[in-house]
Amino acid sequence: MLRRKILDSLSEWKNRPHKCLLLKGQRQVGKTYSVLDFARNNYDNYVEYNLSTDKSCRHIFEGDLDADTLISAMRLFSPEVDIQPGSTLIFIDEIQEFPRAKEALKSLTLDGRYDVIASGSMLGVDIPGDKGDNGSWKADGDMEPLEPSGYVEHMTMYALDFEEFCWANGINDDEISRLRGCIRDRKPLGPAFMEVFDRLFRDFMLVGGMPESVQTFVDTKDYALVGRIQADLIESCHKDINRYNKGIDRVKVLDCFESMPAQLSGSNKKFMFSRIDGGKGRNSAAKYKGNLLWIEGAGYGNMVRSLTSIERPLKGHEVRDQFKVYLSDTGMLMEMYGRQTKQDLYSGNLELNSGAIMENVVAECLMKSGFRTWYYRKNSGASMMEIDMIIELGGDIAAIEVKSGKTRDAPSIDKVGKIFKVGRRIKLERSDIHVSDDGIEHYPLFAAGFVRDMENVWDGPRF
Repeated sequence: MLRRKILDSLSEWKNRPHKCLLLKGQRQVGKTYSVLDFARNNYDNYVEYNLSTDKSCRHIFEGDLDADTLISAMRLFSPEVDIQPGSTLIFIDEIQEFPRAKEALKSLTLDGRYDVIASGSMLGVDIPGDKGDNGSWKADGDMEPLEPSGYVEHMTMYALDFEEFCWANGINDDEISRLRGCIRDRKPLGPAFMEVFDRLFRDFMLVGGMPESVQTFVDTKDYALVGRIQADLIESCHKDINRYNKGIDRVKVLDCFESMPAQLSGSNKKFMFSRIDGGKGRNSAAKYKGNLLWIEGAGYGNMVRSLTSIERPLKGHEVRDQFKVYLSDTGMLMEMYGRQTKQDLYSGNLELNSGAIMENVVAECLMKSGFRTWYYRKNSGASMMEIDMIIELGGDIAAIEVKSGKTRDAPSIDKVGKIFKVGRRIKLERSDIHVSDDGIEHYPLFAAGFVRDMENVWDGPRF
């Protein structure tokens, strides 16, 4: 059984005053399995209503939505479960399939007697109506209502991160603790740790973090079998695109999705709508922008937006319509690139596709660690430079350069601190941990999975 960090987050939610919880995340990242595992180990009993596979249970939410009526209906539908306050977890799965179930969360939160977790895979997108679905979607193209604002808590679950991948492959907590300590103290790991974690990180890129892919790899070490699972996952994305979009939008969303690997392979990895259909930039942007945002909302794309300046507040200098789009799972990206690219990566060639794969996995690691990430690119003037990724790391702005090749040249990271007030300059590269004389911090590429451990110690209150 795969060890997942989400269980710790769910325990923290349970053991403090809380509202109903809405667990979001891309399809097949393990939401249902994790909630059920949590329920079995933390409650006397639980009741599950899957609004996709069991449409009859939608009737629970068709009448009055006050808490007493809802609980009475649940007891009627689930007579085998003793639904009691404090000892029973109510789990509403695939809640996006029936909007009134979302509306019910308000009254259940206000009532406060029952722990409720709802989950869904398309909660970040608007779902167009369908008159033929007995009211599960709004009719005539109207969008489904959002969950009741202020009455639910939100939590996002991702596929396995690199640390979880290491656990799955037999790396114990003591070894992880030593790795983290060296990152915190900026001390070398040594050849043995470098070799083991470098190999694991390449496997993480090849396999990805989707639970079925990881478990299959752990059980078989068969990359080809993992590839077939990844192909099925990509096909599931295609099916979701067709199911949750209408008319020409199905084709346009699919075009955006399929263009992502090629978009990342250019020297300028900025997403360009004109690359999708060869059209004029402005016209193409108007044509596809909403479809690309759908991909972001569905959790398939990880968007890293541009900055006009590297200074606080970073969000205030964000350019919303200039961005790079990375795939949320690097293993799926590898499957889209094909067998030869996989063979090259397995053999140690990390410069593939102009460094696209390395940038993708670093962006993935930052996203899964909870960082909002930007990039900076200016083609002329005194501040001409390109910084791959920029984050707020503790109390500092950190500029990150991803070096997939053996060359150490990185003129942008060398000069960024002279132009902007950047507290940390970090190179992720093929070397052990050290700090050079110019103050640049050097870490192995796999340290991207432990960026939180690079934060300077904060002795103030939690924020």
